[in-house]
Amino acid sequence: MIYIKKLVDYTRTFLLFTAFTAILFSPATNSLADDQIELLKSAFSGKTDTLQELLAKGIDPNLQNEMGFTALIIASQYGHTDIVNILLENNANPNLQNAGDATALTVAAKNGHEEVVKTLLANNANVDAQTTDGISSLMLAAQSGYEGIVDALISKGANINAQTDQKVTALMIAALEGKTAIVDKLLATDAQVDSQASDNTTALYMAARNGHTAIVEKLLAQNASLDLVSANGTTELHIAAQNGHTDVINTLLDKGAEIDLADQNEATALTMAALLGRIETVDTLINHKASIDHQAKNGFTPLILAAQNGHSPVVEKLLESGAKIDLKNEDGITSLMWAALHGHLDTVKILLDKNADANIKSESGKTALDMSRDEEIIALLQAATSE
Repeated sequence: MIYIKKLVDYTRTFLLFTAFTAILFSPATNSLADDQIELLKSAFSGKTDTLQELLAKGIDPNLQNEMGFTALIIASQYGHTDIVNILLENNANPNLQNAGDATALTVAAKNGHEEVVKTLLANNANVDAQTTDGISSLMLAAQSGYEGIVDALISKGANINAQTDQKVTALMIAALEGKTAIVDKLLATDAQVDSQASDNTTALYMAARNGHTAIVEKLLAQNASLDLVSANGTTELHIAAQNGHTDVINTLLDKGAEIDLADQNEATALTMAALLGRIETVDTLINHKASIDHQAKNGFTPLILAAQNGHSPVVEKLLESGAKIDLKNEDGITSLMWAALHGHLDTVKILLDKNADANIKSESGKTALDMSRDEEIIALLQAATSE
């Protein structure tokens, strides 16, 4: 989901005009005349008198600097409504785009300037203008939870289901960010609930990823599809388990999510939870009858993965729930061997207390004792193998 992070951290100079002194006013890089620079400066600083004087002198309100910024884009970025009105009254074009295809509406929506957004829309700003990455004003407002701006854009007919170049929609963004009220507005305006991004993830997947249970429930109430598989074979249940969101897991399972569906690595939700030491998640999945000895790619079971990573509480829970203690992966390595190899003393103690067989040999002919380098573990294993 790299494309989502790129959107969330979207601070490029063509969208956010924070480095204005370097971009706009540096004499070494700017080809604008002094009066033209002053026009852009006045838009930045909100100096209406200076702006009006320059416009009266005939300075073009639509001039653009080398990065494509106009006075209107700059004023909209900083929420200078008076400047925006003056520029529009002097025939500033609200739909000019800078080097990244951002418009005045784009930057106003990004920064939550509702009055500016409404002014621009009233003056025929293109409600569906998109940046070079396909990001729209609606997406940016949804990301930040600006409800009034979302309402204004929707009322002007914004395309609810517009997609970025990675096929991300406003609904996906709102779901990821936990903007429940925005999700409600988008769903009420016929947002496509099962639209898939370029990696096949959906709004439901994104809400599950970040643990937004209320949004998961709303999407399911709108018949969002369960168990749609992403590009790497994971589902909403996998990603919720990976991130330890037990409330989401319960909601998904109660609605019929397939608990033992495997991803491209043949891992289930329980596999992931055990690997990462998510004890509450492991407990929840076991209570929902997850397959406790499922073998993922190369034969790894939840117990083997938990032992390998020293997640002692998970190891205990799995054993209490009936996990087979001496199962091997494809290399013939057991949970005890992995724990010994990685120096997880507490886990080794638990496994030995539960009668793990210390005499089992791997495919290469090694026992847990042969694999250990920890003196305390070696002593424990020597005692176990001498019995």
